[in-house]
Amino acid sequence: MISPEMLRRYPYFAGVSDESLKEIAMIAEEKRVPAGTRMFGEGDPAGVLYIIGKGEVNIDYLLGDGQVRTVDTLVDGDLLVWSALIEPYKTTAIGTTTKDCDLVCIDAGHLRALCEKDPLLGYRLTSQVAKLLANRLEGARVQLAAVG
Repeated sequence: MISPEMLRRYPYFAGVSDESLKEIAMIAEEKRVPAGTRMFGEGDPAGVLYIIGKGEVNIDYLLGDGQVRTVDTLVDGDLLVWSALIEPYKTTAIGTTTKDCDLVCIDAGHLRALCEKDPLLGYRLTSQVAKLLANRLEGARVQLAAVG
């Protein structure tokens, strides 16, 4: 369990009721992950939603020719494993820490149940995920244009 005040620091929880924030805090914990740790691979079950409190995680894609290409580097405050909220609840890339990371870890199954119970919470979180995905898609476009 973490404090609701810790969650309030992150924009993903803007507009979320105090009651819902307390419930999320009860299913969350802090975790430290050392640099060089592969946190997940493409297609892994997305059972935890992470927020990077401090640290850095590379998001990589495995290309058809076997090459691994970094498409994004997530830093303090970024959301990691957004797919924990969106079906089919599987990761879409490879995530590897490049610096020691302090993470907020939220159990995805319980979080989805809270979203079912509180549709406004679900709407707020999925809206934040949609914004995040739009920004990351734009970043990927810029990278592809630079490669071409």
